[in-house]
This record gives sequence, C-alpha cells and structure tokens, in this order.
Amino acid sequence: MSVPGITIDFDPNHPDLTADGETQNEIFIQLFNSGDGALFDSVYRADAISNFSGEPLTGEARTNFFKEFLAPKPFLKAEITHSYVAGDVALIGVKFSVESTGPNGEPVHLEGHCTDVLRRVEDGRWLMAVDRPVAGSLLPE
Repeated sequence: MSVPGITIDFDPNHPDLTADGETQNEIFIQLFNSGDGALFDSVYRADAISNFSGEPLTGEARTNFFKEFLAPKPFLKAEITHSYVAGDVALIGVKFSVESTGPNGEPVHLEGHCTDVLRRVEDGRWLMAVDRPVAGSLLPE
C-alpha cells in the first residue's frame, strides 16, 4: 500500500521503524511531516509514552494529541546524534527542529534534543516505546 508523501518503504498496515537509526529517523520524519496523526501514531506501541505534548501521554490520549498537533502539517527536521541497540531495545538520540503555525497564524519554532527508546515486538518489528523530546529552553546549559 502506498502512502502519499512517504518515499521510504513503509507498510502502514504493518509498521516497522527498524533497528537502523538512519532508516528509523527517515520514516519518523516522513510520517510526522505527512500531517496524519493516526499514521504517525501507528509506529508507537499501544503502551508507548510520548511527552511531545509537554506531559506524558499514552494510548488514546497520545493518538488524539498527535492528530491535533499534526493537522496543520508542522515540518520536522531531525538528525541522529547517537544510536545503540542491545537485544530487543534501541536507544536513539536526535537533534530536532519543528516549524509550525500557532492558533492565531503566528509562526512557531521548536528545537531541542530527543531521546527515543524502541522495542522489538514479538513479530520482529521495531516500534516506539518512549519518545522524550526536550525543547531547547528546557535543556540544561
């Protein structure tokens, strides 16, 4: 199945982020930039935690946040800073920036670092378990 705007090999009915940091990053960026919150959420485990909203969200609350946040199609740039795999766990560090539009049409710019933890599920696919972005203003100096 082809997904508009997604140029990397990705099956939305059987999502897999892979253990390769660069491939995972490209999938993550393309899904984020698609503006489809449900599609983006498909690469998260059901019990995964994301604090992209500023608070830890999981399940339906996380999905609903992604649908609302990605609807105006913010643009994500991200680069891997480090990547480690140990068995069925991957730890990936990312430097990111997001350009978007605020509720009153004002430009919004976020940048910072993110720590992602991926887990390999029973069928061998890799899905997001923890997504912890920290905006630059919250980073220690």
